[in-house]
Amino acid sequence: MTRNTQALTVAFMLIAGALPLSHQATAAEFSAGQQAVESNAQNGKFSFVLFYRSNDSATQSMQQVLQSTLASRQDAAIVPVQINDNREQALISKFDATRIPMPAVAVLAPNGAIASVFPQRVTPQHLTAAIVSPAQANCLKALQEQKIVLLCAHPDGQKVVPAGVTQFQNDALFKKRTEVVTVNANDPAEARFLQQLRIRTDQPSSVVAFMAPPGVMLGLYNENVTHNILAQKLAAAGKCCDDANCKHIKAAGGTQVPRR
Repeated sequence: MTRNTQALTVAFMLIAGALPLSHQATAAEFSAGQQAVESNAQNGKFSFVLFYRSNDSATQSMQQVLQSTLASRQDAAIVPVQINDNREQALISKFDATRIPMPAVAVLAPNGAIASVFPQRVTPQHLTAAIVSPAQANCLKALQEQKIVLLCAHPDGQKVVPAGVTQFQNDALFKKRTEVVTVNANDPAEARFLQQLRIRTDQPSSVVAFMAPPGVMLGLYNENVTHNILAQKLAAAGKCCDDANCKHIKAAGGTQVPRR
């Protein structure tokens, strides 16, 4: 496993793999907590859902950290949810919150991606780091939906997706489960995310980060990466398909590895 692979796995595995996205409730089904989350999303805010069982000292301490850290932010809001409130079962079930040590904070990005989950204890640094960039939120959501992700970091003035990425996305085998995310490599808002992925932002051409669920980095490539390279890398990682006769699996070594 390369350092790049380790970096992404650490950054995404717990978030992207542990809590797959569930169905969205209709407006009529929305509880007070869900309505707050929906309103926050519409206003571009992150929802910090505070799950608690009782208003004990641990809950009060966590709430105090949340309030003191987020009070001055315009992009975040706290949504308290008591774990025993039957009216909030849809939101509780979404996070399988009854299995999380209480109290806990689950962070939802405006696009619905789960950005972080913090059981029992949280620090201001944790909360600030959970407010992820738009590109990271898009990647997280796609991974949580069990999709393959190709993040294309373009230099200034360039927006064309590399041909190999387009060909991979159009392959009938991958089309329905592939998400292409584009970002300006020099966007200050994305600097932390690109640094986490070890993507150099001073390159004259696009850099492609290839990821698969639950949060595995398959590799970093330049703009000349081909469809075949991507397909074979996916197959070698056991993320291609379950067909032993698949040409990509055979090209990667001929051994079928079930998708995980």
